[in-house]
Formats: sequence, structure tokens, C-alpha cells
Amino acid sequence: MLNPAHSVVHLTMRFDKTELAVGSGVLYLKDNKTYVVTAWHNISGRHTETLDLLNKNCSIPNNIIVSMDVEIKQGDFVGSTRISITVPLVDNNKTTYFIHPQGYPKVDVVAIPIDLNNVYTMEGKLMSGENINLPIQLKSKQPHGLELNIIHIQDCEFKDYDIGDYSKSLYVSDDIFVIGYPKGITDYTGQPIWKRATIATSPQLGWEQQEQFLVDCASKEGMSGAPAIYYSRDGKINTGNVYYKGSKPITILHGIYVGRLGSTSELEAQIGKVWKRKIIDEIIDNKILDFLSEELILSNSCIKQTINEEWPKENEGYANELLNDKTSYRYYFLNLIMSKINGRANKEKVLELILEYAETLKNGIKQ
Repeated sequence: MLNPAHSVVHLTMRFDKTELAVGSGVLYLKDNKTYVVTAWHNISGRHTETLDLLNKNCSIPNNIIVSMDVEIKQGDFVGSTRISITVPLVDNNKTTYFIHPQGYPKVDVVAIPIDLNNVYTMEGKLMSGENINLPIQLKSKQPHGLELNIIHIQDCEFKDYDIGDYSKSLYVSDDIFVIGYPKGITDYTGQPIWKRATIATSPQLGWEQQEQFLVDCASKEGMSGAPAIYYSRDGKINTGNVYYKGSKPITILHGIYVGRLGSTSELEAQIGKVWKRKIIDEIIDNKILDFLSEELILSNSCIKQTINEEWPKENEGYANELLNDKTSYRYYFLNLIMSKINGRANKEKVLELILEYAETLKNGIKQ
């Protein structure tokens, strides 16, 4: 059974050749196709809730360097090596990655298709310092019988369907691991860092009515997009109904870690968010491409039109009720509008436009 760290990838987000940020991801297999799964904010360069640009120079990633382990086979020899390929995030004026259909609240996970038959570029340097670009095909037989194979998380996972759906057997106080690259830390081997995490909220109940749960984990920036896994080196697993002890290590992917809540101060509680594994499959099944960055944010006129269309015109006193900050009307209507526009605007900005519209109606000014 392969070590799950072999399926973890180091990501360098870039604008052309300029490095913007680093992150983590995992190689995922579905319907015989390969994907890099990571956090949406890594790839979009935007804050998940405010949609503000994360880079201080307002740069947006248009390609990523994916550093991954590949399995090498030659005759009876089986080993692995580390390679880095350049993957475009925009091609033919379209994004190249899939997002979840739910835009509000934003699902902070994406799946980037990787075509194993495609020829990618490996960037490197000679000892002289000269930059070189080398072509590589990720699944191919090279000269002298050398064979390259991608290592997906599924290649590392435990598979015994006789004991039921163990993927749902995760409870508060259980320990899992988040495997990634905090602060981009690694060595010449490219190996990721294992960070222990304790389940802090019920995965069965979800968090904020979403398919996510919280973990207590001392993580750092760079871990966003990392896989959250159950791992037992001794081959033990308890599904709630059945206790299983195998002869090999057990790995189970439970979701994607997308970062800490609230402040990033070292003095704050180390509480992070994990989107459940089922979200990955929903993203891949729907195959919805993200908006280009310049097309994502809706104009004020579009938002105002939605407000006008959704306003309960049969309720003449609705404007007064909404302007009263002691009632819940404004927040109900705000969430309605955010859902209608699928989260394509800053929530605070939308609230301003709603209150402006209500004030206009209250003062009797015709729209």
C-alpha cells in the first residue's frame, strides 16, 4: 500500500513567470481521469467570502507549477521520483478548472483536469544557471522500457467494502492528518509535512449548514488545499459497527482542508475548515468552469436589477422593516439576493445596495 504523501502535490501559483503564492493539493482519480484538487482561493487568487484579491499587487494566477511524485517502473524495479509541470489556468479565454455549482456560500474547492496523454512542460535550470524547458508526458513508456505512472490518493486508500461505508465513520475527537506544505516548507525530496488535526465539530451535522466540518490543527499558510485523511500505520479502523485490523497501513481521504477561520494570529485558536470528500465528486460530475477573474464580479446595475426583481412589492412596509437593524428582515433578504447572484459580489457591498434601495422606496422616490 502506497504512502498517501505520494499523492500530495506542492503548488506554486504564478502570473506568467512571477510567483504569487504557494499551496497544497492532492491527485484525485474519478472515471479514469486525473485531477489536482485544491482550494478555490489558491487558484482564483481571491478571498472566498469577500472576493477581494489576495495578492498585494492585485496579481491573479494564470498558471501553476505542480510538483508531484510519479511512480517509475523498469523491469522488476519500482520506485518514485519528483517532477514539476506547468499547468495553465486559462486557455482560449476560458478557465481550465472546475468549481462547485454552489456559489453562495462559496465552496472553496476546485478540481483541475490533468490529461495524462498531454505533453506538459517541465521547467528547470542547468548548472550554468540557464533556464530550460523540457517536454514530458505523465503516463507513458519512455526509452529503455521506463514507465511513468501518476500516484492518486485512491492508489493509497484502504478498500474493503465488506465492512460498510467507512468514509462516514468520523466523529468529534477523532484524529486525522492534514498533509501539505506549511509556508511552502519541504526539502530536496519534495516530501510534504504531516500535521495532526482533531475533529472539532460533527461531520455528520456539517458546519453552517454546509458539507464541511472544523478541525483543531496548528496549520500555517501554504496548507490550503491539502488532503485531510485518516491514517493508521497499524492497519486499524473502527467504523462504529465493525472493528477492523489489517496487515497493511490504512488511508482514507475525508476531505480538503482550506485554511483557518478568522484571524491568522499565532495567539488565535487553531481552528480550520475541511470540505467533505463528496464535494470533490460533485465538482467533477458537474464540470462547471469558473468565471474569468474579470467576469466574476457582477456590476452594481446587475445586482440592483436582482434586488428589484426579488423585492416583495405586495408588502408596502417591507422597506421600513428591512431598515430596522433590530429585525432579521435585512439578513434574510441579503441571503436571498446572494443566492440569486450565486455569490458573485462582496456581501457587504450587496447589503449597501439593498439598504440604498429600501431608503429610496421609503422616501417615495420612483425607481
